[in-house]
Amino acid sequence: MDLLTVVTYNSVINFVIAIIATVAWWRHSQQKDMVFWLLTTWFMVIGGACTSLTGLLPYNILGYLGGMIYVARTGFMGLAFKAFYRRPHRVGEALYVSVAVFVGMVLAEALDDPAPVRISLVYIGSAINLALCARVLWDARAGEWLPSGRLAAYVLGAYALSSVVISPLAILYPVQFVDRVPVSDWMGYTSVLLLIFNMLSFLMAMVLKLERSGETQRQLAERDGLTGLLNRRMFLAQAQTLAQNGPAAIAVLDLDHFKSINDTFGHKGGDDALMQFAERVTRGLPPGALFGRLGGEEFGICLPGHDRASALAVLERLRHMVSHQDIRSGDRAFVLTFSCGFTVMDDPARSLDAWMADADAGLYAAKSAGRDRVVAHEPETSAAIFAGVLHPLPELSRLSA
Repeated sequence: MDLLTVVTYNSVINFVIAIIATVAWWRHSQQKDMVFWLLTTWFMVIGGACTSLTGLLPYNILGYLGGMIYVARTGFMGLAFKAFYRRPHRVGEALYVSVAVFVGMVLAEALDDPAPVRISLVYIGSAINLALCARVLWDARAGEWLPSGRLAAYVLGAYALSSVVISPLAILYPVQFVDRVPVSDWMGYTSVLLLIFNMLSFLMAMVLKLERSGETQRQLAERDGLTGLLNRRMFLAQAQTLAQNGPAAIAVLDLDHFKSINDTFGHKGGDDALMQFAERVTRGLPPGALFGRLGGEEFGICLPGHDRASALAVLERLRHMVSHQDIRSGDRAFVLTFSCGFTVMDDPARSLDAWMADADAGLYAAKSAGRDRVVAHEPETSAAIFAGVLHPLPELSRLSA
């Protein structure tokens, strides 16, 4: 297989991919990962062009330049995946490995024939960057996980492993140059293999972006837009399922004096209160708990496997945690408290609406008793008992600027 012909075909294919990436970037320039994919594709084109121009430019220049570009494009691929998963990153990260490869190339000049070592370093440098790409895909955290993420990690891992396996061939079977044109039996076949992996990498990126788009649409249908919590419909649907699987506590929480917060600090202050409240309660919930926004300043919590005592302990801990951390809105701070009513769903034959009505009755009792407290509802007597009553925290008259 003629190496120069393979490289030329590769360059044409890479050029087509670069055009597609350019159009995609043009239409979605606000997406940061698209910028890195754009750089990745055009670095592929430029690197391939350097290899194809061995008859026109000095080989030493093309060897250093082409090698650096070839390694750097896999570095930009890693940045594209980091940006896609919203991981911290710096543009310079794409060049770390390529700079190390360049240093290795310079040191290789001390050898009688540096070309085999230089070629091998390019494969190893690319393998390192590709392995880092696979690590980013593999380590997707909760909220980032997508169905094809692990498959993409396997593809990038296989791509990296192939580059590692190919790297010693450059030393064992050095590339020959006939009239400054590279000739190699193994490089033509391996170039086709790596091109296939390269195309698979871009295909997996497209699949992940489609899955992310679908996940975003699902989140919009199931989640509250401000807090990111389950919306009322999804919370009630999932709570209904939990109620059929065994005892579970259901609680309704309402933020105290929320209208006064909006009047005093504006809607921005109200939004900050809702978001920070949601974050704090989410952190304090036990595993398996459901937390949703039922509407306005009203929230719901479902605690599967909890009886009245354990549910009360959880809810009191949350109440204490929320009331003892100021809400920050710009340069101002204020105290936020909530009232809560709850009951334990221990009869699968009873409807969720009936259980929610009991929790609402407990909430009403908590509000009537002075707010900032948790009340457990007693279904047998239709009476609310008050638990964990503390002295009310400062009202808005003590809000601090």
